Amino acid sequence: MIKPGDTGILGIGIDDTDSPRGMCTTYVMHRIINEVVDMGGSLIDYPRLIRLNPTCPFKTRGNAALASFFKIDEELKARAKEMVVEKVEELSEMDQPGTDPGVVFSDTLDLPDEIKNFSEMAVKKMVSMEHTRVLLRKYRLESVGFNGGRGIVGALAALGNSFKFGYTFELIAYRRSENWGKKRLVSPQSVENMSVLTHGCTFDNLDDLTGEIKITPHTSCPVLLGIRSVDSNCLEQAFKLLDINEVVDGHRIFKTNQATDSHISKVDYIKMIEPYTTVVLRALVVSPPKVEVGGHVFIWVGDGENSIRAAAYEPTKSFRESVKSLIAGDLIDVYGSYKPVSDFPPTINLEKFEVIRLAAAYSNPPCPECGHTMKSEGFNKGFQCPKCKFRSTSVQKVPIRRTLKIGMYTVPPRARRHLSRPVF
Repeated sequence: MIKPGDTGILGIGIDDTDSPRGMCTTYVMHRIINEVVDMGGSLIDYPRLIRLNPTCPFKTRGNAALASFFKIDEELKARAKEMVVEKVEELSEMDQPGTDPGVVFSDTLDLPDEIKNFSEMAVKKMVSMEHTRVLLRKYRLESVGFNGGRGIVGALAALGNSFKFGYTFELIAYRRSENWGKKRLVSPQSVENMSVLTHGCTFDNLDDLTGEIKITPHTSCPVLLGIRSVDSNCLEQAFKLLDINEVVDGHRIFKTNQATDSHISKVDYIKMIEPYTTVVLRALVVSPPKVEVGGHVFIWVGDGENSIRAAAYEPTKSFRESVKSLIAGDLIDVYGSYKPVSDFPPTINLEKFEVIRLAAAYSNPPCPECGHTMKSEGFNKGFQCPKCKFRSTSVQKVPIRRTLKIGMYTVPPRARRHLSRPVF
C-alpha cells in the first residue's frame, strides 16, 4: 500500500506535445509508462488524462494534459527523468507553431493544496506562466520546457488534479506509425453492438440521431479509438467486442475528468461572467429565438439587471430545435462558454440548458365567423380577422400546450465537449 509520504515516488506530468498536424499527448505518456515499467517502476493507479480550460484561445485540440505516478527505486529516478525528457523531445511536434512541450516531476503523491487549487483553476479559467513558475519554485518541483515551455502549465495542473468533481475513464488504443493518417479500420456495426451491450457503462460511442461513430478521431494522430466509461471494469470487455481490421499498437485505460462539468463555474449575474470561462447562469428568456444565416439559433436571456445573447450553432443540429422551443418568460439554467469576439455582442456558446420553469404560451384565437386566425388590434382593443374583417373584444387568446418539458437539454455527442457532462 503506497502512502503519500513514502519514498520512491515519481510523478510525471506532460503537456503540449501535439499539434494540429498530429501526435497525441496520451500517446507520449503511453510510451513513457512503458519505458518506466521496463526500468523496474510500477504504475500507481491509472494514469490521469486531464482536460484543461476548453475556452483557452491557444489550446491544443482537446487541451489534454497527462500525469502518471510510479513506485520506483530512488537510484533509478534520475535515469527515469532523463528518459522522460528525451522521449518528450523525440515524439513532440516541436517544429509546429504553438507546440511548446513541458514536463514537471514530483516526488510525492499528495501535492500541496495550493497546487490542487491551481489545477482546478486551470480547468475553469486562464492561468499564467508566471503563476506556474512561482509554484514550481515554492515547492521545488523540477520542470523542463521546450520552445516557449507553456506546457509546464498543463503538466503541473495534471499532477495536481484531485478529481474534486468526479471522474470517468477512457480506454485509448493506438495505431502503428505506418497507419497514421490512413483511414481507421474499425467496423461501425461492431461499435453499435458494443454500445448496446455495454449500455449504462460506456457512453457517447456514437451519435444516436446520425449514426456517426464517435470513438474514432478524424485526425492523423496515433490514436485508433477511445472508449469512454463511467466504470473502468467494462472497458476491456467493450474493447474486445470491436471488430478492428488493423494491428493495434497497444492500449491503455486513463482516469479522466471528462464528462464531469468540472470546467463550469456558477455565476449569479451576467456581470460576473469572465472572458474565456464556461458558466452556468439562471436566467429568464427575454426574447423569442431567432434563426440566422447558416442555421444558427440565438436567444437573449436576462438576470433582471442585464441581458446577454446565447447561441446554439449549426453543428449542434437537433439541439437547436430545443432552443427554438423556448419562449420569453421561460426560466432556464444556461450552460456555456464566453469567448469575446470583436464586432459581435457578448455571447454564451451553449453546451446545454435546463428548463426550471415554463412560461404559459398562447396563440391568437380563431375567427368565430370563418375560422381564420385573428390578429390583435392592440392592448385591450380585441382582435380582427384579416380575412373576413370580423372584429371582437370578447374573444380571448388560446392556451398552447408546450412540447418542451422541465429538464436538461444537451447537444448531441457529435458536438459535445470532452468536459461536458451528458445526461446519463
